[in-house]
Amino acid sequence: MRGWGPRKGPWIFLLAAWICPGLLFGGEGRLSLVGMGPGDPDMATVRALGRVREADIIYTLSPDLLERFRVELKGKDVRDLSGSGVTRYHARSDRNDAGAGKAAAPDEGKKTRDGLVGDVKRALGEGKKVVFIDSGDPLIYGPWAWLLGEFGDSGMEVVPGISSFNAGLAALRRDPTWSSDTHTIILTTDRTRGRDRLENLAAHRCSLVLFTHKTEFPEMMRKLRTQYPETTPVAVVFYAGYEGRESVVRGNLETIVPLMEHRDLPLEHIVFVGDFLGFSLEGER
Repeated sequence: MRGWGPRKGPWIFLLAAWICPGLLFGGEGRLSLVGMGPGDPDMATVRALGRVREADIIYTLSPDLLERFRVELKGKDVRDLSGSGVTRYHARSDRNDAGAGKAAAPDEGKKTRDGLVGDVKRALGEGKKVVFIDSGDPLIYGPWAWLLGEFGDSGMEVVPGISSFNAGLAALRRDPTWSSDTHTIILTTDRTRGRDRLENLAAHRCSLVLFTHKTEFPEMMRKLRTQYPETTPVAVVFYAGYEGRESVVRGNLETIVPLMEHRDLPLEHIVFVGDFLGFSLEGER
C-alpha cells in the first residue's frame, strides 16, 4: 500500500480531467456573439466564418441561417431555438412561428432562457467554444443582446457583421450621409413608441433607414408624409446581399404605395427615405 501514494497522483489527475476538464485545461471556454451578414454566405466576414469553424456548440434563432450556411454548419452541434420563446422579440423567427402556431408562452420562454444560460455556463466551464449566430449585425435589432448582460463579466466576444442596411446602400449606390440638406442618418422601425415614434423621428427630415419588422407599409408611408414632402424619394430594397435575387423599387412618398401594392413583402426588405437617394456627388454621371 505504501507504493500507492506516489502512483495515485496521475489517476486523480485523469479523474478530475474527466469530471471537469475546463479546470485543468485552460479554464473557461470562449463565448461569441457572431453576425453572419445578410444575403449569401460570402457576405459573412472571415472572422465570423472562423468562429463557426472553431465552435463546439452553435445556437441560432433563425432557420434561414441553417439553410444559408448549411455547408459551413455541417457536422456541427447546432441548436435551433426558433419557437422556443427564449427571447421576447425576434422578427425572423416570431413571424414563422406565429404562422405555424408554435409561439411559446412567456413562462415557457423564461424557463427555456434560464435553461439556456445554465447550459452555456456548463459548456464554458468545460472549456468549450460556444457561438450564437445571427443574420446581419448582432447588435442592430438583434435578438441576442441580452446575452451581454448575462455573460458580460465573462468577456463575451462580439463579432460584428455586415447589416442589411449596408447591403441595401450598396444596392442603391448611394451614401446617406451626403445630400443637399443633411449628413445625418436615423435607423429605426415602425414599432417604436414614445419619443421614438416614427412621426417624431421624421420631423428631423434626416436620411431614414427603416427595418421593416412586421410593419404595415401603407401606414408607415402615411406617418412619414406627416413630416416629409410628398416628393421625398423612397427606395425599397428586396433581398439585399442575395446575388440574383436582390431588387430595388424606387419612387417617392406620393407614388411608392401604388408601386408596392401588388408586390409580396418578404421579411427580407428594407426601406430608405430621403433626399440622398436623388443626390449626385460631384463628377457622378
